[in-house]
Order: sequence, then structure tokens, then C-alpha cells
Amino acid sequence: MRLIKSDDIRNWVGESPDLAQYVHSIGEKQADAEYVNQELGVPYHLQFTIAKLAEERLGEPVPKNALDSIPFYSLCKGLFLPFSGLQPERAGGLFGIVTGEAMDSAAREKLLLDFVQKEVGLDLPQKLGCVLGDPFLGKPSTFRRDSLLRLLMSVSLKSRRELLDRLTVVGDVSVLFAELRPELREEPSLTAAEVLQALRLMSQERNKANRYEILRSLLVRCGKMEAYFLAKLLLRKAGFGFDYQGPLIARILAGHFSIDEGFVSQAIGLTDVFHVARLLTEEGPDALRKIQMQPLVPIRPALAGGTTEEIKTFPVFVERKYDGIRLMLHKSTDSRGSMLCGAYTRNRHDWLELVAGLDQTIRTLPCRNCIVDGELYGTVIDLEGARPASVYEVYAALQGEKGSMPVNLKFAAFDLVYIDNQDITRFPLSQRRQRLQMLVGPLLGMPLSPSMTISEGQIAQHKDDVSRLYGHFRAQGYEGIIAKDPEGQYALGARDPNWRKRKPEITLDLVLLGAVLAVTSKEHAGRFGSYVIGARTPEGGWHDAGDVAGLDKIRDQEIQGEIMRSGLLTGRRIERPSSSGVRPGFELRPEIVVTVRFEGIVRETGSGKLSLRDPKLVVIRSDKSPGEVDSIKAIEELYLRQRVG
Repeated sequence: MRLIKSDDIRNWVGESPDLAQYVHSIGEKQADAEYVNQELGVPYHLQFTIAKLAEERLGEPVPKNALDSIPFYSLCKGLFLPFSGLQPERAGGLFGIVTGEAMDSAAREKLLLDFVQKEVGLDLPQKLGCVLGDPFLGKPSTFRRDSLLRLLMSVSLKSRRELLDRLTVVGDVSVLFAELRPELREEPSLTAAEVLQALRLMSQERNKANRYEILRSLLVRCGKMEAYFLAKLLLRKAGFGFDYQGPLIARILAGHFSIDEGFVSQAIGLTDVFHVARLLTEEGPDALRKIQMQPLVPIRPALAGGTTEEIKTFPVFVERKYDGIRLMLHKSTDSRGSMLCGAYTRNRHDWLELVAGLDQTIRTLPCRNCIVDGELYGTVIDLEGARPASVYEVYAALQGEKGSMPVNLKFAAFDLVYIDNQDITRFPLSQRRQRLQMLVGPLLGMPLSPSMTISEGQIAQHKDDVSRLYGHFRAQGYEGIIAKDPEGQYALGARDPNWRKRKPEITLDLVLLGAVLAVTSKEHAGRFGSYVIGARTPEGGWHDAGDVAGLDKIRDQEIQGEIMRSGLLTGRRIERPSSSGVRPGFELRPEIVVTVRFEGIVRETGSGKLSLRDPKLVVIRSDKSPGEVDSIKAIEELYLRQRVG
């Protein structure tokens, strides 16, 4: 009889071609994680990754070189650091290294192209995940800033108060990650593949304790720079900016595989960039032909890519912009005449059953198959007569909310992208509109509910024409205008620079609920760098709508003077999460009213709270009292308008 010792196990594992043997024991029982770490030198994150890769391969061996790649440190220094735009003195202070000046756009594009083409041990989806700052490849991240603070508490044995106090100085949780690591880099170095695979697979792990254990295992093996970018990736705050440059990504992929850029852009619009990358890698360019536009498969619609002030070339077609819900109507008929319909939102949700009568309206279209782009809108009758309904009123009517006003629903078609088995997105707008007129024209005036119309508009020869048409449609109560190039193609799934919109600036009158201390530099010490803003609630309270920053010195001094003169500080301390970490501040009595300009509304994951995106203070409204500020209902209405089209 022979006793099996640890050296025997290490030898057997070393001879095995299958990585999964590292984490398996005799029989069905899983090997103890701590034993595998201590005796075989396989840390927990690697055990987890190997086991999950084995599951994905459905019993096929996991090759020993499956996680071989360039070091994660090299990926951080060679790609993430240049893309991050960190100034040399900032990088030097954080990591103790010398870097060059920030790259211009041409240099960034060249680095991106070189990275995609170079063999570094990462597949194409992983490379795109690096470039887009998304290691989860389109899946949601399960970590937030507070989660990372708890992770640091478990690794550093520091209290939450200590970490928060330090955050008020450094201003960025990623900096805190870097500061808490003792060395610039650790040995043996993590590979880029093991980190990216661990993060991707971790996003699918439901056990919260396991997720923390995986991240602890990674973090203790990171150097300063690796820890810094690990935090950025976890929060999807890498800030590389390529997520807003879809045409650039399409061009890079097209060049890499020597195929037409428009072909790639079309495929990305029909699916997503990671799926396209997988198809190109595994099956080659011809595989993209599988991604065909067809009815009942939701697509990403084109969106406006700028404002009418940016129009350089005339003429343009100017059409009415509706305050409604963007829908793509699909009709599909098979060889035996069986018909199916769909009505998809921008987020690819089918609302056909939600809109009474829409199925019959679509069936009436005189074609076998089609995809029509347009807007579900409506009219209401109040004390002042008939007027266009707001998106909130349309949505409330669809949901059957108690007390909602009756809305006469209509569908305004403004584009046609598919007709009788033909994708016509590459046809010029003038031809698409002509076919749309032929398709929808026979339905005009028919007693349908909702009725079908064609969006109205005219050709504008110069900017004065654009302004004239904007005034006309606004006077009718509509949201604004969209100006389009008559010869432009349909930019599927992209913000089309040939579509320009104009609508009133989004502003709200809100009240200041708190003052947050500025901690970015010594000369700002003691000043309030941002303010908590709030809207009225039906109960007479206040809804926290986020933080407004970007104040100029004069307005900031004016607000601070009013706070001190009126004694608005309640004495209660507050803590505010921000893009650069948790910051301290003080609660204010709600008396100062301000007008705030912003880009949109966001709903926080978990809490569901609505807040303003990128708010900027426009003016202090000394002429208004707190009772006159906008209500939470106004924010909800704006959010619904944004969410449903």
C-alpha cells in the first residue's frame, strides 16, 4: 500500500493536459479551495475560472494554455493607461512611473488598431471588452462603489470611516485601490486572460460571497496600476470613450477582416458588437450574412446625431417631432398566408399587446412583410380644447393608470426600412419616403384605432426655413423637429449625423437640499463644490434628484452667502456618492430655488430612484419660492419620454 502525498498530486497535475484537473478530487466531491491554493498554488479566482470554463466546454478538457496571455500589468500600462488620458504628473504620483503626454484622436485610433491586430493571448471579444471598458461583454456588472469599499475593508482591515475620510481627499475609489497596494507590480504576475475571464464569469455568479472571494483573490495579487484599473473595470468607469464611437469600432473590425465597413455596421445594429466579433472570429466574414434583417426580429433604430444648429448642407427635410413612444412596426406573412405582427420599442420590447387595436392596424398594411419606423403619439381634450398628449399621458393611458386622461392614440410613420423581403436601409431617404407613402397612403382616413398617419414635413432650403418650420410645429404643441438629409441612408443602430433635432432645452426649477464640500484642491478647501437638488413630492416632501456641479465662482459665492445669511445649515452631516467617490457635506433647509439644465434622467439600479444626468446650474431663481419648484411627476414624465422613445 502507498500513501498519496501532496508531491504526488502536484506531479499528477503537472502531467495532466486538462486545467480542470487542478480543481477536481477523487469522485464527485469538489476539492477544498484552501487546500488547492496552499498545496497546488492555485488561487481561488483561478479555481473558479477553470471550473466555469470546464462547464462551458461541456466536458471537453480545458487546455493548459487557456489562460496564457500578456501580463495584466502590461495590458494596463500599454493600453488602459494611454487610453485613460491620465496626465503624466497624475500617473507619476499614483504609480511612480514616467509616462508620455496624452494622445490625440489619431494616436488613439492607431493604438486601438494595433491592439486588435496584435497577438496578445486574448480573443477578439475580449479585446473589444478592453477597448470598451466592459470586461463583462455586455452583461451587467454586479458591483457598485459601496461594494468596492466593502471589498477594501476586508482586504486592508480599515474601517469604513477611515476609507471614506481618505476618499474625501483622493476623490476616486480607484485611487484608493492603488494606494492600498504596496508595490507597483506583484510577482508572479496575473495574466490578462485570467483576469478578464474571471470577471466575465463572475458576472454570472449568483452567490455574493463567492463574488467577493473572487475579487479578493484578484486584488491581493495586483500591483498599484492593476488595482487601479481593476476598480475602473468593475465599475465600468474606465472612461476610454470608445463606447460612443460605434462607426470607429466597425471600421476597425472591417479593416481587421478585410470586409466592407457598412456590412459590419449593419450587423452590429442588428445584434451587438460582441456577437459580431465572435462570429467573425469563429466562422469568418461570411458568417455575418446570417445576420439578416427580417420581420419579428427587433432591430436598433437610427437616432438623431446632433442639433439643427450644426447643419452645414442644404436642402434638408424637416419633419415634426412627436412627444410619444418610438415603435418599429413589424408585419410577417408566410407562404400560406399566416400573418404575425410586432411593435418593438427602442429597447426591443414588444408592445403589440399593450396597444389595443395596433395588431389590426399593422395587418391592414398592403404588403406581405415590412418594418415601419415611427412614433406612437396621441391627442387629449382638456379645458383649453384638443392638444397633443405628453409621453407621460400616452404611457399612463396604455398602462390603464387610475385617473389618467383618455388619449386618442395615433401612429405616425416616418421611415420604411424593410418591405417585401427587401432591406432598403441603404436607399436614400427620398426613396424610402416615397415607398412609405405608397405603403401607408391607402390607410389614411380609414377608421382604425390607432389610426395610421405619415409624419408631416417640408424641404428647408436654408436655416431660416428650419426656424420657420420649428416655430410652426411648436405652435401646434409638438415637441420640435427632426431635420434629415434627403439623400441619406438609414443608419441602423447608430446616431446618424444626418439626422439633426431641435427641441426646447430641458430645464427644471428645483430646490437645494444639501451642500457638498469640494475636496479636489487646496484652494477650494472649505468651499461647497456641488449641491444636492430636489423636487416636490405629492406628500409635501422632497425627492432627491441628484447633485448639481459646475458652478462658477460668482454663483457659488452667492449661494454660500445666502446659506450663511439665512442660516440654512441644519447641522446634519450627509455623505454623497459621486463619480469620484463618496464626499461629505451638510444638509440645508430647502429654501434656495435654482434652474437646472440636464441631459436626461437615470434610474438607479436597486433603489429605482430617478435622478438627473449631468445637471448644470443655469440661474438662481430668487423670484421663486420652494413651493413653486417642479414636482417629481415632471421628472417621471421626462424619464418615460426618454425610456420609451
